[in-house]
Amino acid sequence: MEAWCFVKMEYIRFGNMFPPPEASERPYLIDRDPFPIIEGLYYVGNLWCASHLIDTGEGLILLDVPCASGYPGLLYNIQKLGFRADDVKYIVVSHAHTDHYGCVNALVRRTHAKTFLGAVDARDMLGHPERTKALDAGLGPYNEPFVPDVLLEDGDVIELGRIRMRCVLTPGHTAGVMSHFWDMEADGRTVHVGIYGGAGYGSLSAEGLKRFGQPLSMQKTFLESIEKVWDEPVDLMLGNHPFHSDEYQKHLRSLTEEGNPFLDSTEWRRFLRELREGFQKFLTYTPEQMDALFGRSHLMEYYGEAAGLL
Repeated sequence: MEAWCFVKMEYIRFGNMFPPPEASERPYLIDRDPFPIIEGLYYVGNLWCASHLIDTGEGLILLDVPCASGYPGLLYNIQKLGFRADDVKYIVVSHAHTDHYGCVNALVRRTHAKTFLGAVDARDMLGHPERTKALDAGLGPYNEPFVPDVLLEDGDVIELGRIRMRCVLTPGHTAGVMSHFWDMEADGRTVHVGIYGGAGYGSLSAEGLKRFGQPLSMQKTFLESIEKVWDEPVDLMLGNHPFHSDEYQKHLRSLTEEGNPFLDSTEWRRFLRELREGFQKFLTYTPEQMDALFGRSHLMEYYGEAAGLL
């Protein structure tokens, strides 16, 4: 069954995709088993927050982690794949929102992994604790900012083992979003992997920007960031939320279809086009239309019972 048939509502990928109240209160309800994407690359996140594990041959890179409440599920998934949490050497965070860094401190306490975050976001996160606290409201206990070991600048490269990960500053979703690109060998060829670091735009309304102390110019910046990475020759697109790239649905398809559904060199631009056009339409919405779009969670509607995931 095709991945997009599960998406029933307009712009659902970028609307209110927070877990519904019952899942927020019992986070294990959105835990699911991990799965391989290509050799050396694995999905270890949950239905809401993506975490990707990369085996570099000289240790593991973990790209994004869930909220603190997702820590047990993350550890379980890493171990279920046959790895040890102690093998995680680097934790790379795409942007300074709790659903991507919430359990960093807990994980570092056990693994002593080195942490990476964009310098712009690090300064913003640590310099405005009141904003961080407001963003964390309702996301459960123990979420806390972290002090990154490495502050990433635009164009920096993270190297470990056979992986050279290029970091590209793509602000908008936050002031310091980093997108990441690297090559891996799969199916006898080199695969260029890409992940857009922050695609949601619910906070980019004029009211939302004002509420969180961001300039209105961030709307233009968001569109400029899409153009900045438009020409990346991505063969395999990941999302920092699984619904941005239909990762669970692709996995289910991989169990019954020939070939690898994750390998699709056309998806990158399709996604960026959907993101750009959705955002441009979003900017024309009245406050009432925005309230309708973000008033309740669409997460479980996106997956639907037909996906075999609920």
